[in-house]
Amino acid sequence: MMRRLALNSDGSLQTLIPPPRPVLPVSEAQPASAGRRFSADDAPTDHGWAAPRRSAVSVSSPPRVYAPLLPPVSRPTAPPAVTVSYPRAAEPVEAPAVPVAPVSATSTRSGLSARSQATPPLRAVEPEPKLTRREARAAAAQAKVDAKAALEAEKAAAKEAALQAKLDARSAKADVKAAKRAPKADKNGIDPAARLGVTPTQPARGDSTPRQRSGRPAFIVIAAVLAFALVVAAVVWVMTTKPLGSASDTSTAAIDPLLTTAEVSPIAAEDWQVATAAGTPLCLTGATPQPERTTNRKLFTAQGSSVLQTIGTYPDDASAIQAYEAQATLAGTCPDGSALVVGASTINGLADNAQAVQLKVQAVKAENHLLVLARTGRTINTFDIVTANTIPVTTAAQVAAISLARQCGSGTCPASIGVASALPASGTPAGWLLPADVPRLTPGTGKWTLHDWPVNTPGSQCEGTDLTKVSGTTASGQRTLILTNDSKAPASFGVDQVTFTFADNKAASTLATSVSKSITNCAKRVPTAVVVDGESVKGSGQGEVPISGQTWTITHKTNTSTVVFRVAVVTVGNRVTYLLANPSKTFDFSDADWDAITLRAAQRTSQAS
Repeated sequence: MMRRLALNSDGSLQTLIPPPRPVLPVSEAQPASAGRRFSADDAPTDHGWAAPRRSAVSVSSPPRVYAPLLPPVSRPTAPPAVTVSYPRAAEPVEAPAVPVAPVSATSTRSGLSARSQATPPLRAVEPEPKLTRREARAAAAQAKVDAKAALEAEKAAAKEAALQAKLDARSAKADVKAAKRAPKADKNGIDPAARLGVTPTQPARGDSTPRQRSGRPAFIVIAAVLAFALVVAAVVWVMTTKPLGSASDTSTAAIDPLLTTAEVSPIAAEDWQVATAAGTPLCLTGATPQPERTTNRKLFTAQGSSVLQTIGTYPDDASAIQAYEAQATLAGTCPDGSALVVGASTINGLADNAQAVQLKVQAVKAENHLLVLARTGRTINTFDIVTANTIPVTTAAQVAAISLARQCGSGTCPASIGVASALPASGTPAGWLLPADVPRLTPGTGKWTLHDWPVNTPGSQCEGTDLTKVSGTTASGQRTLILTNDSKAPASFGVDQVTFTFADNKAASTLATSVSKSITNCAKRVPTAVVVDGESVKGSGQGEVPISGQTWTITHKTNTSTVVFRVAVVTVGNRVTYLLANPSKTFDFSDADWDAITLRAAQRTSQAS
């Protein structure tokens, strides 16, 4: 009743006829992507929306239960380009498009256009209502917001246009460069591409399709990075502390620096195997510079042959040379106590420095060892070869060359190998016999000890002179080797080495000749003496100095005892070496052993400074 009174100006209570209800356009149900709040599919979505979702209230939504009598206020979503007046009551009013927050300039323009076309105008024509102050302020504020959004959209569009212009400029420059690099026509004016029947195509300057970039620079960069990574990996592998070889003989022997079972067959034609434990080479257990890294492998046979190879790498060449000299000294003097130094050789053409030392372990069952030392740069290879019978040094060097060839990257690589006889390294002080120079008389038993003092040997009573009072010498001395730990040896059994040094070779030769004649004619002067001449001793010492001398066996017989002496006199340049041993009838050196001891004593004398 009150509503009717308010709406009828004459105050009558006649039935109020409302204005016709606005007829909304009939639209079909839109898919979920068209902007409805809820999708027709209840399954959760896995992606984000490219634009804000539209309100649930749309033309496709069901009508409200309460419909307003007045039409909605038509508000523009953006300020018009020109000032327009509100439509009059007689003109039709279009339904306002639902405002959508812009994501980008392009998407905003396309989205608003599509939605404006999808929304048809309303058919109802109503007079424009008068806005209140509050509604006017709200409309002004909304207009400011819309104007700001439009300004931001224009700025984004300008930035996008500027960026596209830069890209077009770059593409144009690239086209110019490509045209300059294109093959030119030959001197007859014929294009090579046309000669081959190929028509070059260039994209139009205004073509919006992005120019396809070449992948060749990227391929070159990737290849360079991979090559650098491979070089770094190789350097790290070389400098790592991982052993150079493994203890197993595998199919990768081509890159294995250590000898394999097939490669040592020239040493002995036997069935070679790889040992699980390597051990250490004979005689090389003394103090030597330690390598940065080391690796080894031992190969053996059931018959007792074996090859132990050890590779040591040092920080630099100087350290390797120092270690090589220390190992050569140990090999030539062998402080092991059970080994006898038989001979030594130098090996040419195998490495920067190489030598071999023949040794014999005087055990119950003798073992023949051949030590081969080779230094190339800062790497030292040691080969301890054990065989039932002695093998030529040349054979051992050729086997060692197989491994050294795989390791060689600088320095002297194995080529033409030559072997020459040499002296084993001297002890300290040089010029004297060593325990490794004198054989043990009982296999597996006995140890030689050293004693140095002034000349005090009594001699064999056949020298014809007092050896403690030799005149004309510049230096003299004596070393006595005593055999211990052998119950079969006579009391104080040993060998005296006396050395006299003169100013020149003539004085040394005079003393040697006098003593030798006296020993040879001893039986004429001493009735108890029986003298047996031994072999002559000849050879060369350090620096090819000549060695010459004689050995004898002297026996003194009395009614109560028999005394045996082995004597030798050798001249070595300006030095004279005199040897005396006191064996018995049942405990004595063989003639061959005494000759070898005499020659070795002369060689050691030649090593004295």
